[in-house]
Amino acid sequence: MARVLVVDDNLDLLRMVQMLLEERGGHQVVLSTSGEDALEKARANPPDLAIIDVMMPGMTGYELCRRLRQEPSTAHIPILILTARGQPIDRETALASGADDYLAKPVTMSELLDRVNRLLARGGAGPTTRGVLAMLGLRGGVGVTTMAVNLALALARSAPEQVCLVDLSPSSGHLALHLGLRPDPNWSSLSLLPSPPGTETLRSYLITHSSGVHLLAAPFVPVIGGGLQRDMVMAILSALQATFSAVVVDLPTVLTEGSVAVLEAARAIGVVTTPEPAALQTTIGTLQALKPFHHKVHLIVNQIFPGHLPSGSALQRILRHPISAMIPFEPKQSQALAQGKPLLLGHPDSPFSQAVLRLGAEIWKSPALEVPQRLSAVSP
Repeated sequence: MARVLVVDDNLDLLRMVQMLLEERGGHQVVLSTSGEDALEKARANPPDLAIIDVMMPGMTGYELCRRLRQEPSTAHIPILILTARGQPIDRETALASGADDYLAKPVTMSELLDRVNRLLARGGAGPTTRGVLAMLGLRGGVGVTTMAVNLALALARSAPEQVCLVDLSPSSGHLALHLGLRPDPNWSSLSLLPSPPGTETLRSYLITHSSGVHLLAAPFVPVIGGGLQRDMVMAILSALQATFSAVVVDLPTVLTEGSVAVLEAARAIGVVTTPEPAALQTTIGTLQALKPFHHKVHLIVNQIFPGHLPSGSALQRILRHPISAMIPFEPKQSQALAQGKPLLLGHPDSPFSQAVLRLGAEIWKSPALEVPQRLSAVSP
């Protein structure tokens, strides 16, 4: 028997769903007629599953989904959106908001019960929750791409088909190289489409790695300008989140409008640096620029050369921000890049890989605690 939270401002529908789940499903049902009330009840006693309507007074169902995903106690529960809004964009929006499944009214009671039981049976498979992980380093050569690809593989250990990598570099990005893939297809022609891509259209632009992880590659030939525009980046993220539980984005070394769109949408931001003066200086400035997102920034110190690594406490005093991970130097990294086989696949027991696995667990189990804000200014 599962405890199911049902949220809808239609009392007749609430009672009908309650009867179905209790009498035919054998579940315990908690009813709520508003998003605010549902959030309080979920916080007080987290349910095993939530069924949520979209169009409610006050807090919408989409916002309730996002709030439940931000609460540590409810971040992992299955969520089913049940709504009269039945267009493809409504399904994409529901999944992008954090829902696991979507049903458009009218729906038969048998179908609803079947979806509920399937979600309960699936439980916590795959990444712990949905969202975007943005990887950033405004000084090149600090290992952002290395971190992005290995963190994606860490998140994908139980369900690789639920993870997608995105390379937004306009200057011949290297995610495909790290995975031993040709960057074809890639996002270069997306801006030529007559309208923003939906889920099905975007699938034709993805490359599938042998691990099961998907990749939206950057073009091999650098593009003129700052790459994809903000509206296109937002459309891509929306479409990908409708399909994948985790979307890991390797950002360029410039805060373009497209990059800022990713930072705003991200559930977590990994800022990568190395323990050398120029990188530390750039990182101090980066953290200042990312102040609106400080609550979801995870600072990663990546040792890319052999030698003594300064203590974490010393680096924290310099950077004035908590350090989430100290990644040790791995001499096999150059070989991994040449072979197109990331360290997490080729050497999963190495100190590097184990540090990345711990970092992935920390990042994905630490939801943002505040509503994302926007940067007031963007570098050209």
